[in-house]
Amino acid sequence: MADYIYINKSNRGGELGISRKVFARLATEAVGHTPHKSSIKVIEPVKVVFKKDGRVKLAVHVSVKKGLKTTQICEELQKEIAHALEVYLESVPFEIEISVDEIK
Repeated sequence: MADYIYINKSNRGGELGISRKVFARLATEAVGHTPHKSSIKVIEPVKVVFKKDGRVKLAVHVSVKKGLKTTQICEELQKEIAHALEVYLESVPFEIEISVDEIK
């Protein structure tokens, strides 16, 4: 399993390698930028899978405070994580899966 995804964007023939840890860190940090950041907690390390077709799949497991609409929370998380990835890694296609594992 590859530890990096490579982006070949240089006109000089260079490559940029982005590790799984970078994707995971961006996703985890993005959770802290949502409107309900005090009510959501990432409870497992973000799982990052590099697909053969060049896409990156992120699986984020969270705990959500009781009383919040989980569908709305998941949509907010997906949007915020997607925004973070687009800002830093604009040319990498990705998919984001949010799982609510606990409601406290």
